[in-house]
Amino acid sequence: MMSNATTIIEGMIMEGKLDAGEAPVLIAGHFTGELNANEVIVDPSGVFNGEINAQRVELSGNFNGKLITEALAVGATAVIDGDLKSNSLTIELGAEVSGTIGRKS
Repeated sequence: MMSNATTIIEGMIMEGKLDAGEAPVLIAGHFTGELNANEVIVDPSGVFNGEINAQRVELSGNFNGKLITEALAVGATAVIDGDLKSNSLTIELGAEVSGTIGRKS
């Protein structure tokens, strides 16, 4: 990940609203709230509860909530329960996905 990334490291807990602008966001710890960014990556150790609005999202950890993105990649280690809206979706074998999946309007 680029050096200008906002990183929530493993063991860190963050609650609230984060507007990251163009900077990518890497979540390896726990985030609860609303996240607006260009790119979001939830690591296998990451836990996200809330809402994500981003251009690109990679989920490899735990996600619970609402997600709106142009492109979503779900890794094999992901556990997801939520409302996912994306115009491009990739799900790796092994991922656990429940909830609703639809196109971004």
